Amino acid sequence: MFLARFFRYSFQYSKIMTRVNEKFWKYLIYFVIICMVNIFPLNYLIVKEQGWRLDFIEESFVTQTPSWNLPDTCSITASRLVCSTDDQYTFEHLGITYIFNYQSSEYDMTKKQVIFKENEIVYVNGDNAIMTGKNYSGFEHPVSFLELNLAQGDDRSMMYFEFGQFIESSFSPYIVLYTLLVNSITSIALNMLFIILLSLVLQLFKFGYSKFFTYIDSLKFLMLMTTIPALLSFVIGLFEPAFSPVFYQLGMGISTMLVMLIHGKKIFI
Repeated sequence: MFLARFFRYSFQYSKIMTRVNEKFWKYLIYFVIICMVNIFPLNYLIVKEQGWRLDFIEESFVTQTPSWNLPDTCSITASRLVCSTDDQYTFEHLGITYIFNYQSSEYDMTKKQVIFKENEIVYVNGDNAIMTGKNYSGFEHPVSFLELNLAQGDDRSMMYFEFGQFIESSFSPYIVLYTLLVNSITSIALNMLFIILLSLVLQLFKFGYSKFFTYIDSLKFLMLMTTIPALLSFVIGLFEPAFSPVFYQLGMGISTMLVMLIHGKKIFI
């Protein structure tokens, strides 16, 4: 399989400049896979930290503790919202509408809302998009609305702060997936841009030889050259994820220049 062959080629620095004769799409697939290896430590950290938090729910409860008088007979327990009646309760807080014991299956998509149904929480962003948290998965322990109502001062603030954390945690599968996609696509795009720019720089070597890479061949060469810097960056990233991209780009630039200086004269005339 070409992936295994390319991986083997990438360690043969003395011959790597001659391994550019296959179709471009193969090198592109290999490059994307190597990039995914490179960014794995940061993606793992994203999963571990549950992605980028929504923050605005939790932060709004920190900025100003809600003065709500929630329905005393309702509580969130055993992965569901339990209320003694089918009555619906609506509250506003810092531009977001919170609806408890919502009974309908239709939503107003033009307003920011956090909707509490019996078995799920629905977030509507006001721009025709929603997220659904099933079975109150973010709630680490039962929440009594009566206790929230009775709490005063700092106790009330802490209880609502925790309540906001639980709400946001209920959407963590969506948040983690979104964060992974954004980080992966952005990182691969930036690495591709770096390769494109480095390939332009590489063309400067053309002035020292009678024959040299075409621009596409230089891209293929650089995609093979990414392997060792990416693997070393992966190891560094296990300990310092934030430093990993810097090490990758620095290692890529240095290794490419060294290979060109040491082996270029043997390949090109």
